[in-house]
Amino acid sequence: MNKVHRNTAAALIVLTLVSTVAGYLYVYRSSNASENVSTHDAVIASSVGPSVQADLASPFRFELMTPQSGIDFVYYGAPGPQAYMTGQNGGGVGVLDLDNDGRIDLFFVNGSDFDQPATGLKTSNRLYRCTADFQYEDVTRNSGLMAHGFGMGCAAADYDNDGFTDLFVACYGPDRLWHNNGDGTYTETTVAAGVGSDQWGTSAAFADLDADGFPDLYVVNYVEWLSDELPCHPPGHPEINSVCSPMDRSGQADLLYHNTGDGQFAEIGAAAGVDLAADGKGLALAIADFDVDGRLDIYVVNDTSPNFLFHNPGHMPFDEVGTQQGVAISSDGRVGSGMGVACADYDHNGYLDLCVTNFRNQINDVYAGLGPAGFVPANASLGMDMISRSPLGFGIVLADFNLDTWPDLFVANGHFQDWTVLGPEHEYQMHPQLLWNRNGQRFEDVSEPSGDYFRQRWLGRAAAVADLDNDGDADLVVTHLSATPALLRNDSSPAGGSIRLELIGTRSSRQSLGSRVEIVSDSGHLVTSVPSGGSFQASHDRRVLLATGAAESIDEIRVWWSGGNVEVWKNVTADDDGGLRLIEGSGNVTVR
Repeated sequence: MNKVHRNTAAALIVLTLVSTVAGYLYVYRSSNASENVSTHDAVIASSVGPSVQADLASPFRFELMTPQSGIDFVYYGAPGPQAYMTGQNGGGVGVLDLDNDGRIDLFFVNGSDFDQPATGLKTSNRLYRCTADFQYEDVTRNSGLMAHGFGMGCAAADYDNDGFTDLFVACYGPDRLWHNNGDGTYTETTVAAGVGSDQWGTSAAFADLDADGFPDLYVVNYVEWLSDELPCHPPGHPEINSVCSPMDRSGQADLLYHNTGDGQFAEIGAAAGVDLAADGKGLALAIADFDVDGRLDIYVVNDTSPNFLFHNPGHMPFDEVGTQQGVAISSDGRVGSGMGVACADYDHNGYLDLCVTNFRNQINDVYAGLGPAGFVPANASLGMDMISRSPLGFGIVLADFNLDTWPDLFVANGHFQDWTVLGPEHEYQMHPQLLWNRNGQRFEDVSEPSGDYFRQRWLGRAAAVADLDNDGDADLVVTHLSATPALLRNDSSPAGGSIRLELIGTRSSRQSLGSRVEIVSDSGHLVTSVPSGGSFQASHDRRVLLATGAAESIDEIRVWWSGGNVEVWKNVTADDDGGLRLIEGSGNVTVR
């Protein structure tokens, strides 16, 4: 039997920042009749129509499995008549193996409401344990994870290197941290660990940024906002309350917690140079080695302010190089309203690329990585401008869904305020998008023929990728406002085989999040990284899934561990389940 698992079924461009965001300028009338200029919602009818579908068959097929899965979670705190800003983000999702049984479990972050708080109601974060393929049981009540706050994003990682995955939840204050006890239960350690900031946390990620063997924690914060602030309104429609723009609010500094190795963290954002409160209005992040110097860098996506790229020089402080490296603003010179980010090598040049979702009537950005030389915009040449301008994108995933070695794109779309009474140009629920990577040259929208889910409209938010049924291909979990999450089983016909890698650090942090992975096989030279952050308020499966074509074995696997060393395995084969465990420094491969 084939030992490699098969699925069954250029130059740096520096752009000039502009003081006002041109091109989609919208006006609000606040409750006190003063006018504010903003860029955070459409008042003017967009001239761009729905996403244009390519006239071709889709290589993808996804089946919506939620109805029969046992998952009944619905986010509490979605947008209501008072238009509280906390209702716009929805809750995040974490995919993790909570009990190390080899099956991927699911954690959903819940919210609250100022008029009717979640405390005392049957609403909480929810933890679902996987019992069989796409079958889950709700184990929240006895897990220790019951919580009733304004939850946003989550990060799932083993912060103390004990072999079990812990959970951090970013909140509209205070943030929360739970330690995995190893028996299916969690103990809250927020206060003891020192990570209970009361700012507005959105997304978070763990990664060993100083290569000391312990994963540090980066928390993205948003804006200053209080619940007693008056809502805004569409011009001429004081009867409609709307969320106000983040442009009119002060940003909050991000937080970087150094893991001291004893279960505690020390906040070092100022010393690290990441506390840029004036410009920081963050919603997402990705941590990886973008310039291939062996150190992990941090990319932060901001809403109505330039994005950050923190280069890791190996010492404090980090260097903020977003503008110099070409990833601070969009290719059209506008400051975007960034929502989510995906990271992968979509063009096979050996360097990680970045894809960023933006607000409606903006383009989604694709920054092609050139390693130490920075990034160049690739939206236009890839066909992204037309197909991404109309929707409002949140979660985004780059993954090779049909195993042809070229990472494809999934985007969760949906607005956060309902202006449909003002005309059909104001979409609220929106179609998700599935974009086929055509050999790194173009992304083609093949959403409609790829499954019933893509033919429906949703209020899409977080999106996480994982091999949920361990069959060797990438499945999806997508959260929504006002609806249960989507568990999307990948039934696409595979173009070849795959291998699923799990990295176990010894000198490095145990899960080695952010580590660079390269494989060489008959399919060529492929590059990826162990996910750290990514998408929007989500935490991905930390196991790396790579296409192998028709190869019987992989010539070489090279791992750039987050601790700084590089290790090589040669002539590698996987077991029949497609899983492979690489242990740092062991000199061999342990098959799971």
